[in-house]
Amino acid sequence: MTNIPKFSPGCFGSAVTFRKDDMVCGTCKFAELCEPAHLQAVAALRERYGIEAPAARTQKKQVKEAPAKTVDPALLVLPKKTRVLIERLDRGDFDIVGKLKRGENPFSNSFQFLRVACHLLLRMKDPIDAKLLAAAFVKALAWQQNTAEAHARMAIQALTHVGAVDNVDGRISLRRI
Repeated sequence: MTNIPKFSPGCFGSAVTFRKDDMVCGTCKFAELCEPAHLQAVAALRERYGIEAPAARTQKKQVKEAPAKTVDPALLVLPKKTRVLIERLDRGDFDIVGKLKRGENPFSNSFQFLRVACHLLLRMKDPIDAKLLAAAFVKALAWQQNTAEAHARMAIQALTHVGAVDNVDGRISLRRI
């Protein structure tokens, strides 16, 4: 049994509340005395209820689990429709960067919203943003505003992914290098 110091907070030695890296525990003047009491309380609860320590559970899981597939972390943050579009662009024979450098629109026969986006990129001197792109989609493709906004974000992400544009705070311009 741990001796509880006078004037210590009610959470002292708690198996549940103590966190060594927590901001509150880190500034508490009883933290040094609290940690051993916490570990003792945790051990007592594990023993009472037959709970394995996290290290033992982790070792068992590592033996049972098959190695995970490596996934590009950047693709995990993209919406599903954008990931599907990027995969289609990667598999397709579009030569997006090369055609844009030559002043050609790589999407003359497919992906109408990317055709409109590339048309603007080729013709405008200033960078374009999602708001301008969405307005162009509404006018050129007769889309609803919410559809146009979603496709504007998707176009910016896809063209950034393939390396065709420089993206600075959501404003894109043709990559000139």
